[in-house]
Amino acid sequence: MATVNALARDAEVVNALAPESSNSNPYIESLMSKAQAEYPFINQHKPVVFTGTGPGYAEIWPIGEGGAPDAQGNDTRPSAVPIDKFGVEIRRPDAFTHHDLAGEVLHIDPYAREISDKLAKTLSPAQIKTLQTQALDYQASLDEGQSAERALQNGTDSAVRGYVVNQWPEQLNTNMGYQPVQKALLESLKGYAKTGKKP
Repeated sequence: MATVNALARDAEVVNALAPESSNSNPYIESLMSKAQAEYPFINQHKPVVFTGTGPGYAEIWPIGEGGAPDAQGNDTRPSAVPIDKFGVEIRRPDAFTHHDLAGEVLHIDPYAREISDKLAKTLSPAQIKTLQTQALDYQASLDEGQSAERALQNGTDSAVRGYVVNQWPEQLNTNMGYQPVQKALLESLKGYAKTGKKP
């Protein structure tokens, strides 16, 4: 069964990479078209985007990183995503939007990392408490056995994506009570995401 799933996943990747004249995937084409139009920063990362199965909404495959070993000790990185390419595996296409694709690409973007790290250093105790209660990534990180520091980083990354690519309802962004310097950081990243150009 694992071989069948791997072949199906690899076929999806091939379809996602195929030229329009071949047997391409209309869902991936539409998603990429919308994402690249609204968030041009994606273009520099040239993600390999495909549908797959597994827990969660998506899985990213950073350049140079293999997947966790399976029960037989084999690398689980999809074979159709070369180790020198960045991949996004969409596991819930029914609920995954172009905003979500942009959010996944923010995970590996150096400027997004820089802004998220700066934002984390400015968070007040009240904002950290808000992150702990409303950023699902915070609790999920703790549940996976990650440190509180890593959970805070993941929660901050979630807040950044929530603001920059609208992954959070506006009320959750309001609950964070961002100060002017924090809003300036977030707006800087939003502008970069929407133009592909750093300020």
